[in-house]
Amino acid sequence: MDSVCRRRWYLQLGCILIVNLIYANPEYQKEPPGSLGEIDHHCWEISSHRLVEMKKLKVADAIIALWDFMMFLKESPKAKHNELFNDLAQNFWDMYVDCVLSRSHGMGRRQLLSPNYFSTYP
Repeated sequence: MDSVCRRRWYLQLGCILIVNLIYANPEYQKEPPGSLGEIDHHCWEISSHRLVEMKKLKVADAIIALWDFMMFLKESPKAKHNELFNDLAQNFWDMYVDCVLSRSHGMGRRQLLSPNYFSTYP
């Protein structure tokens, strides 16, 4: 009896997935999730500069150089590069979100360099 119920459940799940595939919108993920108008450029630049200063990265003092380096780390086949990318991306995202929240809620400037942003990477 249990296997009959399980098979019926799998059949229903399979039918739902097939219907979703048939009616899926193939154009949905062809563009970036957010337009550039949704990015707070001020917070993006500040968070990028603070990430370079905080981690003492040896990249040119330009945001483009930082993100070229980040893309290199992300696309690297080495696991250590991927770990470093994840750490830097998480630190950047934390600072960026703090900046956007403080600007949008009128809370003024909050301290963005708290101890939890530092990691074990040299």
